[in-house]
This record gives sequence, C-alpha cells and structure tokens, in this order.
Amino acid sequence: MRQKRHVVIFVEGDTDKVFFDRLVQYYRQNSETPVASCEVRNLHGVSRYNGKLSGKLKGQIIPAAARKGMEVQAVCCSYDTDVFEYAERPVVDWKRVAAEVKRLGIKEFCEVKVEQMMEDWLLDDIKGVCSYLKLKKKPGSVQGQNGYERLQHLYKAANNVYVKGLGASALIGALDMGVIRDKRKETLKELEAVLGVKIEGSPGR
Repeated sequence: MRQKRHVVIFVEGDTDKVFFDRLVQYYRQNSETPVASCEVRNLHGVSRYNGKLSGKLKGQIIPAAARKGMEVQAVCCSYDTDVFEYAERPVVDWKRVAAEVKRLGIKEFCEVKVEQMMEDWLLDDIKGVCSYLKLKKKPGSVQGQNGYERLQHLYKAANNVYVKGLGASALIGALDMGVIRDKRKETLKELEAVLGVKIEGSPGR
C-alpha cells in the first residue's frame, strides 16, 4: 500500500513555530488543491540544525510517521537570515544538512530564509499589527534598526510590551496571513511546492 506523503517544517524558535503553524492553517483553508500532511518542529536554536535535525528525523519523526501509514518525503528548514549576515563563519552548513536528509531516504529538501527576522514578516501586515494594538493610525515613523525593534516601538506606542515566542501567539493569530504570504511569495515558493499548495495562480505541484 502506498504511504501518504508527509512534510516536516523545522524552525529555530517559538515565534517561528507559532507563525508556521498559522501559515499551514492558512494554506489548508485557502489552497485550491489538497495540502500534504505536515508538522512544524521547533529545534530551539539555529545551531541545532547541525546534528539535532537528523537525529530527530531518524529517532522520532520518521518512525512516528510510518506508524501512521505516512512517509516523510520532504524536509524544509526555516531560519532568520540576520544570524548569518554578520557571522565570520557559517553557523550552519546547509549542504551538509541537505546531504544528511538525503541519506535518510528523504527525497526533497528546501530552505525558507526569513529576511531578516520573523518580526519583519509580521510587520508586512502593519495594518493588522496596529489594529491588534488598537492604534488608531500607524505612527508616522516606526523607529528601530530591525523588525524586532520596530515592533517594540509600536507596542510601546500602545502602552504595551512585545514578547517574543509564545507571547506573540495572539498577535500572529490576529494578522492577515494572506497579506504576509503575498509579500513573501517568492521566498515561500519552494515550501508551497513541497506542500502542494496552489493559491490564485501559485504554481503548486
């Protein structure tokens, strides 16, 4: 009997886990074609892509999928690019990670490069952020050197404090994932291909 296709999305932190869980939900609700079975796994640190990823696949994820009649056919790794921009040496050897995935018999591997960090993506729907914070209008100039600092600035304007990770769950749940997806469509192209997503002319699989 042919096993059902299963895709694993690895992320580096709690904020990313919340975001990609929400993105997959959006895909399931809006794709013109069925979305593959998938799960989002948090490695709790980008350096853990070296070694931890293959160990989790071999020891936990692949056997668990097989027990459910599924085969892990694709792995996608997401990471914030800001970690890599100023590093003297690569934090992760992605060619090695891809080779390890292939050695486990998994056919497809892709990366989702979150530029520069997840908070930048959340700010793609700045109207949604301001609505969530009950800011009547977007501040004329959102201060900050990066997405995290700019989001903090908006929270401060609303007499609130932005908390990364699970603390961002309510914010992410209030955002329009369609707006974010449209702005990051090119970056998400490979992920959408392995999941079989097709939305309004998206190439899909």
